[in-house]
Amino acid sequence: MNVLVWLERQLAASRLSIALATPVLVFVLLDLVTQIIVREFWGTGTSIFLWEWQAIVIPLFIFLAGYAVTMVAVVAQMRRWGWWRLLESNRSLDAIRSLNWADFERLVAAAFTEKGWNPQLVGQSGPDGGVDLILRKGKQQAIVQCKQRRFPTGAYVTELEVREFAGVITARKAAKGYLVTSGVFAPEAAEFGEKIAQMDLIDGNDLLAMVGRCPKCKAGLQPKQSKHGLFLSCVRYP
Repeated sequence: MNVLVWLERQLAASRLSIALATPVLVFVLLDLVTQIIVREFWGTGTSIFLWEWQAIVIPLFIFLAGYAVTMVAVVAQMRRWGWWRLLESNRSLDAIRSLNWADFERLVAAAFTEKGWNPQLVGQSGPDGGVDLILRKGKQQAIVQCKQRRFPTGAYVTELEVREFAGVITARKAAKGYLVTSGVFAPEAAEFGEKIAQMDLIDGNDLLAMVGRCPKCKAGLQPKQSKHGLFLSCVRYP
């Protein structure tokens, strides 16, 4: 299972063409290596037993292995492109705040992906222990807690919530922890968070800035105001 998890992470970070070619390559290489091993042990005779192994048993097992890799590749690319679509469709704070909690966590994961992290969603299928995402980048690792906030009520993340996340960072001995909200941090919450070296607070405006670059020209994005709310516009667009 650990091998499949590792493989999924690698394929999620790869181009689509590489992800699609990987199962075929795995099938061909495994079949070739296995056939060579069988011939070394049983020779190249014409017995029914040897024929069954070479023509039926080995290809069947190799097919199952290739099928498993194919499923991992498909899931990895669906996750990658799913997050990208969320990035493209949630350019305003209003849109971000209208997301349900699960999609908000996916959006945060996508934003960290844009920053070079490899995120793992851990809080969507049950109790999360105060951690919604685990981030990895080389040897670096960090944890993320997401706080979706609705406006105008419940917009603030309180000092108590920040203190609780500080406890999670300490309990997990995490080198870095990010507390991300679509709202804002209460003044006392922000003041407390600044005292914790291992903690970064990311509010709605910070998250909006993380969301990405212009999908057409890859230039920076800047916030603009329209009658529908705040949105990100390409800096090259008049």
